[in-house]
Amino acid sequence: MACDLLCTARPRDAIAVTDQLLASRPPERREEFRARVAARLKNRRDPRGTRRGMRLLGLATGRAESAPESWLLLEVADLGFPPAEVNWSIRTPDGVELYRLDLAWPDQRIALEYDGYAVHSGREREDGRRAEDLRRRGWIVIAVTVDDLKDNRGLEQALREAFAQRGYQHKVC
Repeated sequence: MACDLLCTARPRDAIAVTDQLLASRPPERREEFRARVAARLKNRRDPRGTRRGMRLLGLATGRAESAPESWLLLEVADLGFPPAEVNWSIRTPDGVELYRLDLAWPDQRIALEYDGYAVHSGREREDGRRAEDLRRRGWIVIAVTVDDLKDNRGLEQALREAFAQRGYQHKVC
């Protein structure tokens, strides 16, 4: 099922479902599942879509907590940016989690935070305080909404600027 989904479904649907399939397994078993699906992709009778399927399988982590987080991961990859960490934890020196960032590039201290309506409506003040605290800690925080997933030009520009600020030059393929 996962194999056909990766090859034939809309890419956003395929990565979101694959993320959920990976998440349904214990973390130590996710690579085993990924390897089984990859083997099925390689041996698929109908080769159409297998390259795309392998790419999506490689992007999925099982750590996305919502479909839009999976979509955002795919969007960032499609824009040509380096792979991001999904749900990256920022911890205190004694290991207590302060924040979990939807997508992050920890070495560059760049974070993407998906502000979905269901979770973030009415939380603008708390979200603003959180983003400001992250900025004080040296992070560049980019808020992303569903509109950015419909038209990614603003997202791409914000990421270009953030990476340039950190000394990374984005190359469009």
